[in-house]
Amino acid sequence: MGAALATVTEEAGVVARSAAVDGLTLAELQFSAGYVQPPFEPDVPYLAVVLAGCLEKTFRPKTIHLSAAGAVTMPSGAVHGACFGRDGARIVIVKPSRAATCLQRLVVLRGRGLDWLAWRLAAELRASDAAAPLAAQGLALELLAATTRETSVARRRSRPPEWLRAAEEMLRERVDEYVRLSELGEAVGVHPTHLARVFRVHYGVSVGEYGRRLRLARAAAELAGTDTPLAAIATRAGFSDQSHFTRLFKQRIGATPARYRQQTRSTLRTFQEP
Repeated sequence: MGAALATVTEEAGVVARSAAVDGLTLAELQFSAGYVQPPFEPDVPYLAVVLAGCLEKTFRPKTIHLSAAGAVTMPSGAVHGACFGRDGARIVIVKPSRAATCLQRLVVLRGRGLDWLAWRLAAELRASDAAAPLAAQGLALELLAATTRETSVARRRSRPPEWLRAAEEMLRERVDEYVRLSELGEAVGVHPTHLARVFRVHYGVSVGEYGRRLRLARAAAELAGTDTPLAAIATRAGFSDQSHFTRLFKQRIGATPARYRQQTRSTLRTFQEP
């Protein structure tokens, strides 16, 4: 097996895993706890998706808050600084070399599966097989396509109803539980059948699949940031069988849980050793 798709660098408390693939610059950035990024002006527009942790981006007229599953489109010339939370943050960046309409203005996004695509892209940046560049490119283009839909005029005029936003938030807040569709519908005051139909229209997948993606994304964050045993992480992710968890994680993320943890930790150890 050859070298990983991405190269890894470290500077002033930021570990960057980056690769250039057919006109796209792709990166996963890991910021240390409390890191402060001085104001800078992006030379090209980009999309940033938060995998874990939280941060504040400060612009002259306002400050935006981003946490796990949040995303922001950053136009070129938007001068801003950033301050990261007590746990730092992991962020995936997609920079197209060609103009992308969806990145021409500042827009904060949440949910809609952007974080799921970003987790898969982060895994491909660690991959070392011949398919990694094509897979990474495909996921990056999916991210940009999803962002284009979310920032379109038509989408802004047909925002999801508040009850749907509440249902999505409930799934996130109770990610370590199995929430029945009937329970979700009762909580937001909507019939389960109607909820399921509208949820798929706005989020592109079923409620069950969305919940599964949330649990796998949380598992990936725990693998990267804690020493919690794999069996415990599998249980928290809603799997009573660790082998089932391992198979599904590899299928969806691209590496076994053990391998994913090893790849993440080996990068950090490399830059922490004296």
